[in-house]
Amino acid sequence: MRVNQSVDAAVVINLNLTDMSSRTGLEAEAITRLTDGVQPPGIRAILVQCLAGEVAPSVAISRMLAVEGASTVRVAIDDVTHRAATLSRASDMLVQDRVDELTQVFVEKVAELADVSEAKASRTQPALERGARAAESGDRGESRTSG
Repeated sequence: MRVNQSVDAAVVINLNLTDMSSRTGLEAEAITRLTDGVQPPGIRAILVQCLAGEVAPSVAISRMLAVEGASTVRVAIDDVTHRAATLSRASDMLVQDRVDELTQVFVEKVAELADVSEAKASRTQPALERGARAAESGDRGESRTSG
């Protein structure tokens, strides 16, 4: 039983209306098979757009991260990647390529975010250490004058 069955139904109807009609039947079927039941529905909608080639993987990831946290996005991408590896058919090559690209861009994006977090931490750490050393020495950040 799906938790958000009515929301899921609305997403599916919307997705079927959004340019899926111009996709080949096999491509649309592959996208549906790979994204069926992916939660939350907003993430699923963005994944469908990406796998249909309507938005670039980097744009899709940025949009998903704006809607949900990185761990939720990762679970959704991992789910679709796993499905692509296990459920794909020979005719799904274009969609499989898009899944692979999406996964690669996500891995790179997560690495970038980790690098930024580490850089911020290393910039703030020395300031915190200086403040701690100053407190230990009794120095209150006053300027020194020689005299």
